[in-house]
Amino acid sequence: MNCPHCQKDLSENNGAAKCPFCGQNLPPETQVVGTLAKPLAPVRFHLPVFVLLLLLPPVATILSALLVSPQNKNYSLVIGFFGGGAAGIACGIMLGLRLGKTIRARIALCLVFAAIMAVVCIMLCFYGCTFAVLSSGRID
Repeated sequence: MNCPHCQKDLSENNGAAKCPFCGQNLPPETQVVGTLAKPLAPVRFHLPVFVLLLLLPPVATILSALLVSPQNKNYSLVIGFFGGGAAGIACGIMLGLRLGKTIRARIALCLVFAAIMAVVCIMLCFYGCTFAVLSSGRID
């Protein structure tokens, strides 16, 4: 890019507010913003995928609690904990990418939402499993 006043070539990493050659103020569009603070295009949010990821582990946990024999009741625990955790992390990343405007914000939001959504999804699995066991009358 060139300085609009003296037409000298500016380096791509020039983040200065003034031209290093003529000393004139540079317009904001010629100033390079830091890579981590640069605004990014929004990421498309797929609501059906989000809902499917959020609800699939609890439904699988309920089905496992209802259909698996009482001797193999650990399947529900494994599905609820690992499946719910993975689905919650994926949902949190989807939310963080959608709501973050910069790279820094996206990373921070992905981490925060992944932790929150993992807990939420695991809790949905355990509540679903408890409800399924209590409603079926199969308390061991």
